[in-house]
Amino acid sequence: MSEREYKCPKDGNTLVLMQETEKIGSTAKITIYYKCQVCGYRKDIERLEVTRGEKGLIVKKFLY
Repeated sequence: MSEREYKCPKDGNTLVLMQETEKIGSTAKITIYYKCQVCGYRKDIERLEVTRGEKGLIVKKFLY
């Protein structure tokens, strides 16, 4: 399987796949994005929100 290389639209450098996790109360937010390590450009790809409900976990998925 070959990986596709994404280029920064600002400066042409290679974008790196990153992940960020944040917990607020009973909700965990996971954001997956590409980032240029030279200029800081960021392109969000996907966000997951996981919340603990009364009957189990609630998972919401957002695609960009």
